Amino acid sequence: MTARVASLRPDLVRTWAGGNGPISAEYVRHPLAEAWQDPVAGDRSMSELEPETLVHDGVTGVDVPVGAAREMVGRMDNPMKDSILRLYRSARTMGAAWEPALSRVSTPCLVFWGALDPARGIEFGERLGATLRADEIVGLGCNHWTVLQRPAEVATVLEVHGGRHAGRWCPGRRAGGRGERDRCPCRMCVVTPCPTRVATA
Repeated sequence: MTARVASLRPDLVRTWAGGNGPISAEYVRHPLAEAWQDPVAGDRSMSELEPETLVHDGVTGVDVPVGAAREMVGRMDNPMKDSILRLYRSARTMGAAWEPALSRVSTPCLVFWGALDPARGIEFGERLGATLRADEIVGLGCNHWTVLQRPAEVATVLEVHGGRHAGRWCPGRRAGGRGERDRCPCRMCVVTPCPTRVATA
């Protein structure tokens, strides 16, 4: 989703990072995703979902830590199930529809990817990083859920990436802006000291 925002409104993004979400017309979704996208099969799958089965599949299938898997299942109420189905059904043509705009991304980005993800191979991360002209493509020795499986490593690469661009401010900042109310609408582009303020003081 962040890549989509960065491709449509780069003026609102200072820097960003993401991974293990292919944006490619060539990506073939895993069987469960395919089922969820079907109105009949998806509804049936969700209604028959057994909590312990979901925990087991998450732990053994994509290496979700057992504690995180149980917490996730504990939040799988009917509104959450409906949200998941709506999300997957809205993404049927996402790869083909979003991929062409990736070349328009102009803000610095980092791609990090679980290299052991069986459903979303590292080649999708490498291709995404190349299209985005990413600062770096970081392959992590884990499955799909990088932030759960390698939290310290992900935190480190994010800190390095953020530090590399700490002095960058959003081009949407008003010329001659002099304070908090003159921030860009993204409200993320604060630089101390503000170079525009120094120049016009």
